[in-house]
Amino acid sequence: MAKNESASVKKARSILRGQSLEPREMLKLARKLKEEKQFGLARRLLARAQLEPSLSDEPKLRLEIHQQAAVTTYKDPDLQADARLDRALDILRQSCEDINTTRNQETLGITGAIYKRKWELDNQKQQLERALNYYQRGYAEGPANDQGYTGINAAYLLDLLAHQEEEEARKAKVVSEVAVRRRAQAKEIRQEIVRQVGPLLDEPDTNWLQGKWWFYSTVAEAHFGLGEFDKAVDWLDRGKKDAAARNTMIPPWEHETTARQLAQLARIQDKTHDTVVGNGSAQTDKALAALRRFFREHEVQSAYTGKFGLALSGGGFRAALFHIGVLARLAELDVLHRVEVLSCVSGGSIIGAHYYLEVRKLLQTIPDKDITRQHYIDIVARVRKDFVEGLQRNVRVRVAAELTTNLKMIFLPGYTRTMRSGELYESEIFARVLDRKQDDPLMDDRESHDPRWLNGLYVCPIGDGGTPDQDFNFRTDNWRRRAKVPSLMLNTASLNTGHNWQFTASWMGEPPAGIDSQIDGNDRLRRLYYDGDDTPKAHRQVRLGHAVAASACVPGLFEPLMLDELYPDRVVRLVDGGVCDNQGAGSLLEQDCNVILVSDGSGQMGSENRPSNGLLGVPLRSNSILQTRVREAQYHELSARKRAGLLRGFMFVHLKDDLDVDPIDWVGCLDPFDASDDSRPAYRRGPLTRYGIAKDIQRLLAGVRTDLDSFSDVESFALMTSAYRMTEHEFRYSRCIEGFDEPAEQYQWDFLAVEEGMKGSGPKYDYLKRQLSVSNALAFKIWKLSKPLKVTSWVLAVAALVFAIWASFRWPTLTVVPQITLWRIAVFVASFVALSLLVMLLGKWAKRVVRWRDTLWLIALGVTMAALGWIFARLHLHIFDPWFLRVGSLETFKKA
Repeated sequence: MAKNESASVKKARSILRGQSLEPREMLKLARKLKEEKQFGLARRLLARAQLEPSLSDEPKLRLEIHQQAAVTTYKDPDLQADARLDRALDILRQSCEDINTTRNQETLGITGAIYKRKWELDNQKQQLERALNYYQRGYAEGPANDQGYTGINAAYLLDLLAHQEEEEARKAKVVSEVAVRRRAQAKEIRQEIVRQVGPLLDEPDTNWLQGKWWFYSTVAEAHFGLGEFDKAVDWLDRGKKDAAARNTMIPPWEHETTARQLAQLARIQDKTHDTVVGNGSAQTDKALAALRRFFREHEVQSAYTGKFGLALSGGGFRAALFHIGVLARLAELDVLHRVEVLSCVSGGSIIGAHYYLEVRKLLQTIPDKDITRQHYIDIVARVRKDFVEGLQRNVRVRVAAELTTNLKMIFLPGYTRTMRSGELYESEIFARVLDRKQDDPLMDDRESHDPRWLNGLYVCPIGDGGTPDQDFNFRTDNWRRRAKVPSLMLNTASLNTGHNWQFTASWMGEPPAGIDSQIDGNDRLRRLYYDGDDTPKAHRQVRLGHAVAASACVPGLFEPLMLDELYPDRVVRLVDGGVCDNQGAGSLLEQDCNVILVSDGSGQMGSENRPSNGLLGVPLRSNSILQTRVREAQYHELSARKRAGLLRGFMFVHLKDDLDVDPIDWVGCLDPFDASDDSRPAYRRGPLTRYGIAKDIQRLLAGVRTDLDSFSDVESFALMTSAYRMTEHEFRYSRCIEGFDEPAEQYQWDFLAVEEGMKGSGPKYDYLKRQLSVSNALAFKIWKLSKPLKVTSWVLAVAALVFAIWASFRWPTLTVVPQITLWRIAVFVASFVALSLLVMLLGKWAKRVVRWRDTLWLIALGVTMAALGWIFARLHLHIFDPWFLRVGSLETFKKA
């Protein structure tokens, strides 16, 4: 889906390449670019305009250019979040005015908006107070002079601060006098706006305001905040009619902004502090009913409840199976149709891409008005079935099970086990989604070996008339839909810069929002669009399997995914996204999600009685500690955002939820720890977790391997059941996200068949516990479960010992390791130095042709795998893997 550049964009690019234009004309062009949300181009254009010497003779024009430069700078999504806000303030300070003393309402309004955005990033209340100060200074200059802009924003912030203060006072069971005064101030400001600003529309000197949507929405918000809902709707209707009469289109983003602002105003004015639609005060119900008279039902719903984001963590297939349980409960609660951003890491990327393909198929075949809760339940049921069947094909072992692909790893430059695993994700898992005929009617859905291209996975939803909506714009149209089009974000980590790298259906690269310029001095590899005119040809297509494999590329086990000749003098290497953010929540904050759902199936660090002292064990354990601290910091940040009101909903489920953790007394302690109600209530110390799973079973699930091999039915279903029950508890009892009623009836998920064995007693419990006791092992699981194989292993061990003893007597003088002489050491060092000098002399050309160190290693590894590895892999696939799956099958569980 190629991008069509507007005339304004093309003209701006020509000017930035050197074409001349007067500063005033540049300002006009920048305003047009702003309307198209091309903030980056507008910013660069205005930066050039600021350098024009002629501005010294036109102070008014100079001020306008600086003001608009500040606006486009703080709104430019391609700049680092903190840096762009500080830079915008610097631009205002460089203008003709001092922002601390200025009386210019435009400057004061822009400064207030910047500080409000700072609050959205750092949760600091003082940022809101600063923003309010600038807005109030602007309002003091007269609401009619700026058509109520600073005044209406000051009133909104007064209500917002009062809402926060009332929330804290409610917890302390007191009344906040400060909040009462703020509410009164807000009411007074709105009354003045209605009195002074509204009449401007019909006055001769200001009738230019007719048809300007922002003016109508300002007066409407003033009435809305005063509880005069009918008058507010009348102003919105009048604005729509006047715009139509003048053939002026209301920009979609302004339409959306108005809906969200009014819905949020209804929320923060709700004295009950209940965010459930229909459960708030009578005033809130009236407010939302009024909005439905102008906006559509789904638009009001989106504006009031917020933007939903779902994060699927890393953790191999274990995490993927855990996520299926979460998805199942979310589907039952009818939450999935609201998810607009799907952020995936590692194992979460595998299941996330699979789920995305199914949702894409749904949205492109069924109109929005016909999509129901049952459609999403059916999707999750298909994903459950197809995914388990796919993973039981054992992707990890199949990487080395083909002689031809092993030979490709030797002789085809750049082809690695990571790329091979990506191809297997496509053929063994994604190919089970029968959607290929949507993209090409001549293609058979059974042609599973054809590559899937990530850049070809745009969602073009079908319209009510049964034809694809070719004009659908994700940013401006998605909020209007009931069934949202999700944006798939596959997170990896760049070894070049240490930053998060994202693959989406339209672009790839490092997003600026997650980079703190104050402490991070590394490069940022800019995002590029696949269909850009200047995108290198080799990178205009990215294979879905390769992007997913990069996200799940565990360092040390898989080679990094390499992107060569994409940035000058650099070779991009990407590894597992969990290195940067194993939960994926950072990408949701980047995308301004204010309802965040986190499914965390990652491998959490456990306690060790005797940690390793080895050269490898210590750094591995230290890395686990670092990852744990990062995870905790991220959780605390999200919790702080929820308390500050920046998040309207927050769910975080993980595998160690509600497990008992007690302090350990020292040797000879005379004051042993007492598990009293002060530390953990008695009712929480039973054998079951609060979500109904036996704690010893849950502890075993938390220790299941984070690998990409086969998982048996009971392993898979136990993980799903645990996640399902956790999510159920979070919505039903913790009320993590309001507004979702319990379904009238529970869908009969097949994975719940193992729940009987997860309660703590009975033969099925014993069977399940035995199966899960070996689930932490990366290899030889069936050898630990099967008695015949256990006996065989002991026989082989004894035979090996007997052979070693016999051989030591039979060949006592046999040399095992050749003698290492000084001559041999010298020859080796000389050869190494000579080869190194040769490479240095021949330069980059020789490095590209030879890459001798990598080549020698890959040849050695590949030859071994090609000659021996595939034989053992096939042996495992045909004998031991089916044996393991049979022992852990659902049928065997039912017979226990």
